[in-house]
Amino acid sequence: MDARVSEFFKFVLMDGALLVGLFLAITWLVVVVQQRAPSLSAGASWATMSSWRSSALASLGGVVTPFCSCSTIPVLTGMLRAGVAFAPSFAFLIASPVVNEGVMILLLTAYGPLPALVFLVVGLLLTSALGVWAQRLGLGRYVTLEHAPVAEGVFVGSGGRRWPGWRPAGRMAWMAAVEELRKVAPYLAVGIVIGGLIYGLIPQAWVVGWVGAVPTPLLYAACALLGVPLYVSPVSAIPIGLALLAKGFPVGPLVTLLVAAIGTSLPEMVLLLRMFRWQLLLAHTVAVVGCAVVLGLVVSAVV
Repeated sequence: MDARVSEFFKFVLMDGALLVGLFLAITWLVVVVQQRAPSLSAGASWATMSSWRSSALASLGGVVTPFCSCSTIPVLTGMLRAGVAFAPSFAFLIASPVVNEGVMILLLTAYGPLPALVFLVVGLLLTSALGVWAQRLGLGRYVTLEHAPVAEGVFVGSGGRRWPGWRPAGRMAWMAAVEELRKVAPYLAVGIVIGGLIYGLIPQAWVVGWVGAVPTPLLYAACALLGVPLYVSPVSAIPIGLALLAKGFPVGPLVTLLVAAIGTSLPEMVLLLRMFRWQLLLAHTVAVVGCAVVLGLVVSAVV
């Protein structure tokens, strides 16, 4: 068998099995956290919170709610219609796809827990701050969606009134993890195949030579701008990222590329135009690009 074909199948089988296991484990943990955490809506809980506290809580809600950029929109719509303040709404919009499980699993797999933890903590700080700053800048005036007080913007927790206990919660989380894997299996399979092709067919010297020819600041900027119009799911980004790392692509620019690609996309921009004016859409895109560059630089510094 040709060595390149052998490398392709090695990547697909070994990394594919590893990613499926990690996906099930992390999704199980996320669903347990969702059951344990109380549901939050537009009630008195939000009214009594400061902008910083509500934005931090919304960012955390975005992290434990694994969405791609497009599937964040329905939850954001519910929050805005329910009258949730603009600061936590904007923080959730940025955090949900930006501080995503795909990049965290990638970093955990390739470099261990420290870079993944740094990515999580810095991402939460950035998105919380962006929510507060967006509100203080008055960007909420560019929201065109009308409030509907009867709607409820629940985004964290399962909505249950009582913690069922660890054993029932664990069983429910396992069933949810398996169901989630079934839903994302096509995207994961496509990502693994693309990653295998990159790993097996693209010469490492070509990747290293191309990256080395671009000055570092321009490389981060190019990766951020390249990622904006793309539509990449967090799941498919994992094997693609692993394959690029194996070929010598630097981790910092890679994180920037993946965060920008997962954090925003052309389909998401079209959906956001139904509830935002262009000024707020531009601010959202700049915020995602800024987060992508900062997170790439920070991860590069700790790896």
